[in-house]
Amino acid sequence: MIPRIPDDPVRRDRRKADLLLASQILRGQAALDLDDLGGRADVWGRRWLWAKGWMTDPIVLAVAGGGAALFAASGRSNRSRVWRWARWAWVAWKAYQRR
Repeated sequence: MIPRIPDDPVRRDRRKADLLLASQILRGQAALDLDDLGGRADVWGRRWLWAKGWMTDPIVLAVAGGGAALFAASGRSNRSRVWRWARWAWVAWKAYQRR
């Protein structure tokens, strides 16, 4: 419920000052929140562009397509062996990167 506007000029001026202060505080908080949200959106935007760059790289597409084709062609009985080789390839790649 909104209180009535006081008839006393001193109380009216005090109420006006309080409302202006509250409005200024809310505007400042909204600006800070928008800056924070913009920073988070920038981080996710950079991540999206990085992933998009990787997914459009011809080498990555060739490796992913070759791996999918090998996995599909191996059949159900040999898939565990394919996964084992894939894990060893991943471990070797990580060891190579640490050098």
